[in-house]
Amino acid sequence: MKRNQAKLRVCASCEWIFLENEKTKNKGCPKCGFASYGARFVYGKAAYRYKLNQQPWVRKKLGDYMMSLLKEIESSRV
Repeated sequence: MKRNQAKLRVCASCEWIFLENEKTKNKGCPKCGFASYGARFVYGKAAYRYKLNQQPWVRKKLGDYMMSLLKEIESSRV
């Protein structure tokens, strides 16, 4: 039995959640172009909520920015 690919996808790199359509099919993430997984496989039922608020993507971006700010603070102490 052939399984259909999930329409709701999550990028394996940046964690952007998107609906796969004809434009994005076989092109990967619309943000960074990386490969994607089925969002329900990764986040379960919460994937539909995350599609609206992009919470995993936001958390990752905030974490990256926080690390850069902490590095700047640390370099100013020397």
